[in-house]
Amino acid sequence: MIRGRRVCALVPARGGSKGIPRKNMYLLEGLSLVERSVRLARRCAAVDSVFVSTDDAETTALAERLGAATPLPRPAKFASDIARTIDVVRNLVEDKVLDGGDCLLLLQPTTPLRTLFDLEQARALLEARWDEADAVVSVAKVDGPHPYKAQVVRNGYLSALHGGDAAVPRQSLPVAYLPNGALYLAKLDTLLTEDTFLPHRTLPYEMSALSSINLDGPLDLLLLEAVIAKGLAAQAIADSDK
Repeated sequence: MIRGRRVCALVPARGGSKGIPRKNMYLLEGLSLVERSVRLARRCAAVDSVFVSTDDAETTALAERLGAATPLPRPAKFASDIARTIDVVRNLVEDKVLDGGDCLLLLQPTTPLRTLFDLEQARALLEARWDEADAVVSVAKVDGPHPYKAQVVRNGYLSALHGGDAAVPRQSLPVAYLPNGALYLAKLDTLLTEDTFLPHRTLPYEMSALSSINLDGPLDLLLLEAVIAKGLAAQAIADSDK
């Protein structure tokens, strides 16, 4: 619990995926990404209950074996490529699986190198700043080209995405961060009110580039396998093995 509020961990794991087919069930060192997420959540002392939301029969069977299945399968309208996870959460509240007074810990299976330490640090951060914050979201520093320099095509021509001067030297730009997908911890009523996992009073929890590997496509999978092979993610693997 956090400040007397129950903490519910939610692992969203729809069956479909274009970049990596059935990526949520990808086996990492013998355990699927879904199972690793559930096991890690269970090891976090602040977590009171763990749920898996899915539309997939195999994933449902796994979640049931782990004692983490939601009572009803995820409706098809919340399982498409364009479905929003916040709408999945809202549906679970309507189905009385989650209560608006809870805290929600969202653990996407596709960022498997977060550790128990990360979960506990995020919990401690929200608890310590409870009166001035509503959420903690994991982020990673942008080490590549700065987002300020991003371009879009308008009427066939390159144009600065932000509408300013893309020639500004990188050294004069502020450090930029991106949510890495590893964890979202928030007051559930705030998520529902603001309709986003990044409410206005969101605190950053910074993670390393290695811990932030997110499986969106085949190249990400190759990177993850290389990191595992070199023993660079031993703690993350150990935390979710138990």
